Amino acid sequence: MFDTGRWNVTDPSGKHVGVVDGDEYVRDGEHLLYRIDGNELYSAGPEGRLYGFIEGELVIAPATSALLLRFIKE
Repeated sequence: MFDTGRWNVTDPSGKHVGVVDGDEYVRDGEHLLYRIDGNELYSAGPEGRLYGFIEGELVIAPATSALLLRFIKE
């Protein structure tokens, strides 16, 4: 889904977090924030912590079902 085009990433309140630019990373400028693997969102660091599951354009936390992030196609 994210391998083509550019996506803006926001938090639940609509605040800009970063972008996905045709690859598997959410970045804020030059910093990698998250890594996308299929429908899973992980931290971009070496520990690769699972943050949530991508359902359409939303990222939902696995334990709480809370909305974490939203992807918006440019």
